[in-house]
Amino acid sequence: MPVRRVALVTGAGSGLGRAVALALGADGYAVVCAGRRAGRVAETAGEIRSAGGEAVGVPLDVTVTERVDAVVAEVAASYGRLDVLVNNAGVFRKAEIVDLDDEAWRETVDANLTGAFLCARAAARQMTGQEPVAGERGHIVNVNSGAGLRGYPTGAAYSASKFGLLGLSDTLRQELAGRHVKVTDLVVAAMVKSELSNRADPDRLEASVVGDLVRDLLRLRGAAVVTRLDLGQLPAS
Repeated sequence: MPVRRVALVTGAGSGLGRAVALALGADGYAVVCAGRRAGRVAETAGEIRSAGGEAVGVPLDVTVTERVDAVVAEVAASYGRLDVLVNNAGVFRKAEIVDLDDEAWRETVDANLTGAFLCARAAARQMTGQEPVAGERGHIVNVNSGAGLRGYPTGAAYSASKFGLLGLSDTLRQELAGRHVKVTDLVVAAMVKSELSNRADPDRLEASVVGDLVRDLLRLRGAAVVTRLDLGQLPAS
């Protein structure tokens, strides 16, 4: 009987995280939907279960080390392993440098970069110690942004955090490859419907596009790994 694969998705209460969780639930994963808003992640998990999948919602502030470690430990205790971490939780604070205050800077870097580090570290500690399945012990997907490749006005905090995530992904990939843990930096440079942006734009892609992309990415088995994937968008007609 095949081993059931287990995924932890952060920021799963809305937007891209919710879309990824739904796609993985439909693809047969047991999905742990994590996020700061307990009610919202419970709704995502409930939707997966209503469709016949397996999921739970857990409250998680990715900036709190003890809570991150506890959630990963709970996943391992409940399911016996953790196959996938999707680092998606994040915040977006917009201001020019002369107006950007300390709180907005710290909140952005803490959530987007430090939170990703804490989750990746806890996941890597679990993954490297478990038995491989189909040649791999686990897969960490860091959801990045076009802001992690180029800066832009009013984006000092967000862009700095996402550039940092790119460097974190590159380092993790090299450190963990020999232990059969994959790392992918998923750069979402397209305009996607999300709560991080309040702009009403009919040309924005549905969040489900990213969910389906992550699902397909994770279907690669064995030694195959996409190290970085850039999602772009054709210009409006």
